[in-house]
Amino acid sequence: MLDATPTNYTFAYLYLTGANGWLRKTVDAITDGGVRLAQKDVDEMMEMAPGETGHGAAASTSSNVEEHQAALRSQMLSFSDLTATALHNAGEFGRDLVQSAERATSASDLSGLIAAMIERTSQIEQKLAETRRETERLRQDLDAARDDATRDALTNLPNRRAIDRKLQSLVDQGRPLAVAFCDIDHFKSINDRFGHAVGDRVLKAVAETLAETMEPHIVGRFGGEEFVVVLPDTDSETAFELLEKARTAVCARTMRVRDTDEVIGQVTFSAGIATCFADPQEALREADHLLYEAKNSGRNRTVYKVAA
Repeated sequence: MLDATPTNYTFAYLYLTGANGWLRKTVDAITDGGVRLAQKDVDEMMEMAPGETGHGAAASTSSNVEEHQAALRSQMLSFSDLTATALHNAGEFGRDLVQSAERATSASDLSGLIAAMIERTSQIEQKLAETRRETERLRQDLDAARDDATRDALTNLPNRRAIDRKLQSLVDQGRPLAVAFCDIDHFKSINDRFGHAVGDRVLKAVAETLAETMEPHIVGRFGGEEFVVVLPDTDSETAFELLEKARTAVCARTMRVRDTDEVIGQVTFSAGIATCFADPQEALREADHLLYEAKNSGRNRTVYKVAA
């Protein structure tokens, strides 16, 4: 019996409503066969669950992005100050040049004016070179921040944020598309038997195979052991054929523990495919529902809704 705490109430809400698909699948995998959840299990899942719980990797990623953005704002202010200084120096140089030319009455005066011009020009060139270097560093940091905010650190695939944006962009363009949820079967047992380091390697291997076999379509990691495939200009029947090829490719891989050469066994995934017309989030919910059908009907299969 779990205590009546805010965390446990949140956990129950997320599971019963299906608001967090990863959490629901993980609980179902643990309790399959009558096993009861302990408080330790609940705490671990709430810490690891992506997205809706506000804990775990999603919260960490958000914090890192905010810190990076704060650093970038500071760099931009420094860049602005540097540019203002260079412009101020250029203005002073122009005024000094005019005044010196008016005072020049001899060759020695002219020589001194030229020497002053050379010195001030050198100073401005140095400042402009600093500005150029700062501009390039700022551009690189901005590119890195954008990439960090939209890419999964483990698999290097687009993350949930990137997938959501891509889906909305395609819908805004009026393009038809299919979307698929893919979830590795019995993934918790892999972590339990071989450890999370091996589990991470399995995630990377499945991500690699999915990305290769689904190219040029978009594969992203949605959270946990769940991947999303976005297939622009593709109907559900064609998407089914492509997902089946990917599923077969994953099944064909024999995975072993790198350090001991112990056989992990066959790794499979289940998938659900939905067609997206206007609401990307509704399409994702339907694909998730069809994924559950695939899981409940035996796993290692793809399910899609036949067009009426």
